[in-house]
Amino acid sequence: MFFLFPEIRDVLASGDATDAAWILTITGVISSALLLQGGRLGEKYGYQNLYKWGILFFAFSNLCCALSPNLWFLIAFRGLTAVSLAIISPLAAAILLAKAAPGSENMALARVGVFVGISGTAGPIVITLLIDSFSWRIGYFSQIPFALLAAFLSWKDAEVPGRNAQRKINVIDSTLVVFAVGFLVFSLSKADEWGWLSVKFLGTIVLSLLLICIVLQRSKISNDPQIPLPLLKRRKYRFTSFLAFTIACTFFSHWLVLLLFLTDIWNFGLIKASIFLTVMPGMVSITSIPAGRIADKYGHFPVILSGIIVYTLGFLQFWIFADEKESITCLLITVACAGFGMGTIWQLLSASASLNVQPDRIGSALAFVNSVQRVGSAFGIALAATLTFSESGQPTVALYQRGVGFIVIVSLISLLLTFGLRDNEHKFVKPVL
Repeated sequence: MFFLFPEIRDVLASGDATDAAWILTITGVISSALLLQGGRLGEKYGYQNLYKWGILFFAFSNLCCALSPNLWFLIAFRGLTAVSLAIISPLAAAILLAKAAPGSENMALARVGVFVGISGTAGPIVITLLIDSFSWRIGYFSQIPFALLAAFLSWKDAEVPGRNAQRKINVIDSTLVVFAVGFLVFSLSKADEWGWLSVKFLGTIVLSLLLICIVLQRSKISNDPQIPLPLLKRRKYRFTSFLAFTIACTFFSHWLVLLLFLTDIWNFGLIKASIFLTVMPGMVSITSIPAGRIADKYGHFPVILSGIIVYTLGFLQFWIFADEKESITCLLITVACAGFGMGTIWQLLSASASLNVQPDRIGSALAFVNSVQRVGSAFGIALAATLTFSESGQPTVALYQRGVGFIVIVSLISLLLTFGLRDNEHKFVKPVL
């Protein structure tokens, strides 16, 4: 989506970045707000049953986006895409984890990491070339065939453990969660525009936190809580949730910071910058399988810890050595270390979140962690944008070093949180919820 943004801004928004940014904001807000509901609906109607319809809806919404006559139609259709993503994101992992043989859960998700890495490597380059040759619309059209293929492959009825037709969808609690998370992500996504101390920002944050407190109180007295409080009593799940927030802060903000550094400071063209940045998903495709295999054998802690250490060191050296003078070596070290970290951490967080969870609660367990990740990504991007913003409009190395420094500091916090994943994680624990 980052690579489509510049042309959409210039063509549909007449150069107005604030209006164009809604195509990014609306997706994050709606998908985050609906994730918990997507997980619960998957538990009620069956993970695969709902997943295949979510894929079809994703294809339909992308077709609408590609045919949008103006910016505001595109924003509305991006909202529909966000609805489909709220269904697809938790249920795809839930299907794999529910069907995986005991002891092979990490490898099940690691295989997904390979395909994610390959698509992430080829996608930006191909999309950038297609946009350069045609228009931004091709970016949406190009996703439709893959979505239809995925829907076709998912259509055959298969027995996926975890369906619980008795699962109740409480309308009041569901509505409260939607608005609580939606307001939180929206306020974070607008923080740079509104100002972190503005009445708008603080008021929206307070409203969001108030709604979250209400949901928590209602969850405490519910036999079927919207927020998985019984799971949060377990140390590993709590620390997995904390890590989901901090890791999302860094993983999402590093794309923005590096892309702008390359284009603004080193004067890379968009295609050249995208080629170097695709080293990261390329590393994901290489490291995912070994990471999953090692995690199945030795647990999540050593794998995630090594990934965070390498990731942190990569950005630390960029923070220290990167300046106005172009340094390909410095850049390659950073993106290679970032890719290693992404490949050894991201998928394993989902596996860690679902460890010893009943099949009919995996959807909620994953959806909660996914929702925390979305909040973390919104916070990370907002703060990184603020740190690198110049009132004069003139980008400088010092400003971008602040953005990289933010990534390093949050990575160090993540490193400390990783120690909460230690101890007895391979011993059987009675499933909860």
